Amino acid sequence: MGVMDNINNLLVRLRLRKPKPQLSREQAMGARPVRNPSLPWKVNDEGNVVVTLPRRGDLAGKALGWLFMVPEQKPIELDELGSVVWHHCDGQYTVREIVEVLAAKYKLNRQEVDLTLTEYLRMLGKRGMVGFMIDRKIAEEAGVAGQEIIGLEEVATTEQQLAAAEQQAAEAAAETRRILAEMEQSAGELQQDQAPDAPEPADDPEVNGESRC
Repeated sequence: MGVMDNINNLLVRLRLRKPKPQLSREQAMGARPVRNPSLPWKVNDEGNVVVTLPRRGDLAGKALGWLFMVPEQKPIELDELGSVVWHHCDGQYTVREIVEVLAAKYKLNRQEVDLTLTEYLRMLGKRGMVGFMIDRKIAEEAGVAGQEIIGLEEVATTEQQLAAAEQQAAEAAAETRRILAEMEQSAGELQQDQAPDAPEPADDPEVNGESRC
């Protein structure tokens, strides 16, 4: 168990944080992973997904940031397999279906993919990068009746809230692109304005009908 696990467990015991709902293996396999819409991400030139993670804003994150000078944001590049998983975390595929996609795409043993994927999704969930859509019955059994999404409680607990968060993130990304485009255009115009004027051509005696010896 790592330092963050110990801190999180302490916060739960002190009732400063609610314990996360626990799913059985069968319930987890039927859950549908969904990306955290508040995290900006892009695909780099190598085709890998790069997700920008902010520094944790809770008590533990602030403490570690102060102690170890953790930057406000940190880009995380996923490898090829992780990028494929990320693209499938759109709320349309269950964990079981993603296992089947990976096993078929990479000609891997299904049981091996099963173990690797569940651990990988657990890690993404622990970092707040993905949540999981669950059925109402499963939510009741997990002690979170009324929730449709677990793991993203700070962003959304229902599909309607998730859709609103995704729309807000899309609008913010579009606004950022617009501002960057305007800044780039302004910089180009400024560079043109500051460019030195071309020197005027010197008088050519032959052009003026004169000749010199």
